Amino acid sequence: MDFIFASAIRGCALLLLLISYDIACQWFINFFKRMKQWPEHLRIDPSVKIRAVIPKFHEPAHTAKDHAQYCLHWLSGGTQCDCEGPERIWSPHNALGNSTKTQGPGHRHDTLDCHFAFWNFLKYISMGMFSFVLFLSEMI
Repeated sequence: MDFIFASAIRGCALLLLLISYDIACQWFINFFKRMKQWPEHLRIDPSVKIRAVIPKFHEPAHTAKDHAQYCLHWLSGGTQCDCEGPERIWSPHNALGNSTKTQGPGHRHDTLDCHFAFWNFLKYISMGMFSFVLFLSEMI
């Protein structure tokens, strides 16, 4: 997970980094100690403020003591976000598992890519309709 995370943000100019992860309370422990062992080109600049939070849907299951530090309710502006965006994409696509489990890696990747592209297309065209409705409502 550390390598994936570090590779994803490599080369980004950051001042603040908010990490939303359903097991942030476990993964973020000793994060800075582990980062010292990363290759130099993957390490995060010490001036970057890093904050880990648990998405709101997952947070009630975390009943451990001292868990408030991972709660979005205590983050300035956090109450306006639930950090569950990736879950919204996977949920409607769960049925693809039955179709793709017998496919080879390349075919599986192409199938998922096609379904996610269609999902993005539907999202894109609905954003236009929403903007158009807002535009019309302002004109009335």
